[in-house]
Amino acid sequence: MENKTSKYFKYAIGEIILVVIGILIALQINNWNEKRITRVKEVEILKDFQKGLQFDIHQIDSIFLQYHRAEVSINKILNHFEKDLPYSDSLDYNFFNTTLIFDAGGLTDGVYQTLKTSGFDLISNKEIRDMIVLVYDEFNTWMLSWEQRYIDGIFDAKRNLFNSRFMDSWKGDYKLPIEIGTMKPLNYEQLKKDDQFKYFLRTQLNDLGWLIYKPTEKTQIECKKLLKLIEIELGSIDK
Repeated sequence: MENKTSKYFKYAIGEIILVVIGILIALQINNWNEKRITRVKEVEILKDFQKGLQFDIHQIDSIFLQYHRAEVSINKILNHFEKDLPYSDSLDYNFFNTTLIFDAGGLTDGVYQTLKTSGFDLISNKEIRDMIVLVYDEFNTWMLSWEQRYIDGIFDAKRNLFNSRFMDSWKGDYKLPIEIGTMKPLNYEQLKKDDQFKYFLRTQLNDLGWLIYKPTEKTQIECKKLLKLIEIELGSIDK
């Protein structure tokens, strides 16, 4: 009886060990599957960030081009005023260009909003995770808010400055692929001596630097840094 009991006990222990091993293997497989699924989701969202950042970096180049047009036209007009040059029809296009805005609406942040909902822990690389928050919460907000200040200044001038100095504002065909229009002064000779209007133009040049170029340039730099980190991470995953 003792011999049978011993054999049964050993058999029972063996069965328990097999069951435990089976459970551990099942848990390991389940954990592996969960990690694989999580990694697939991470790769998908990193690729979405990659596409969005590539677009935004290109979009910021377009912003620079648009506001550079405004900067060139402001300098041309101020040069005409300072040198007391006569009026020509081409100035009407430059007056229009001084009011150009882009209003890009900031970075495309749909992927970022999705990540906020699903949880930042989905991104395993802490440096990338921190950089994403920095770019979309800090730099994007800075760029948006300061550009809005600039745009508000243009629309305030349309209501309170241009209305007494030009026939109309933004005269042109809005359906054209590029913004082309005119603003014809009511009295060019008087406008040349208008200290309030010249102050607005000179201040606008300063605002382009502080409100547009500075935050936009820095945001683009950070976007490029983040894009580089993501591309390195995706490259390491592919290997």
